[in-house]
Amino acid sequence: MSGFMRALHKVGLIELDDVPPPSQATEAEPATSVRDELPEPVPEAPIATFTLEPAPQATEPVAQGVTEQRPLEEIYSEFRIPPSPFAAEKLLKVLDGLMALDANTRKAAVLALDAADDSWTIEDSVADAALKVQALEQAKQQIMAAVTLAEQTAQQTIAAREQTLQESIARIRQQMADLEALMERELARAATDKADSEHQAKATREAAERETTRLQTEIGRLEDIQRIFGTSAA
Repeated sequence: MSGFMRALHKVGLIELDDVPPPSQATEAEPATSVRDELPEPVPEAPIATFTLEPAPQATEPVAQGVTEQRPLEEIYSEFRIPPSPFAAEKLLKVLDGLMALDANTRKAAVLALDAADDSWTIEDSVADAALKVQALEQAKQQIMAAVTLAEQTAQQTIAAREQTLQESIARIRQQMADLEALMERELARAATDKADSEHQAKATREAAERETTRLQTEIGRLEDIQRIFGTSAA
């Protein structure tokens, strides 16, 4: 690390990791460049595709195809952002350390850092930032595509459910109509059976009255014989 950067750190203008003590700065060991401080490149990974699975049976809504709080490093890895000699995040950290200064002074300090260290240039950070902005923009497009797909799937599901509902309602109404017709037929049959039974009972009663009247008439005639000749016979 250059003496200029250590001086900025000493007065509290910037915050950089792994600042060596002054005693180590004069040793004969090779100076550690910003490139050496960067982590090993992450193996390239294919760009993930967003897919929507059927909605689970849950009591709370579940987002499909969108992962919140996704690590930015994971997004950069998926879009194959190459390592940078001086990552945009490191430059942002330097700018944050210089926040107390005005914009022109901050820019001049960063350019001085660039001039004092041959292992990186400001163009490295600018290019890294541009690539990461593109990756994040594409990630946003994927998220919005997932939203569009989720809304289309929801509309299709709602339409299919509405059609099923209407078919069920029509079937139930038809069943109700059939049952209503069956009830009317049963009521009519019961009324007919009742009328037939009443007519049968009435006919039986009337026939019985006629027959008992006839028999009573005959009884009277026979009793006349008993009255006329019964005493003489005695």
